Amino acid sequence: MSRPSPPWTSSSPLPPFTVSLPASPRTRSLPIPPARLSPLSPPRTVSSPSPPVTTSRPS
Repeated sequence: MSRPSPPWTSSSPLPPFTVSLPASPRTRSLPIPPARLSPLSPPRTVSSPSPPVTTSRPS
C-alpha cells in the first residue's frame, strides 16, 4: 500500500503533467497566429494599389 501506491500515483501523474505543461508553447503559437498579420495584410495591400489612383492616371 505504501510502496506501490504513493510512488506510482506520484510518478505516473508527474510525467504526464510535465508533458502537458511543455505543450503550453502550442497555445502560445496559436495566439501568435499569422491571422493577425493576414487580416491586416489584405486591407493594406488593397489600400496600397489605390484603385482610384490607377483610374485617375489613365483618365
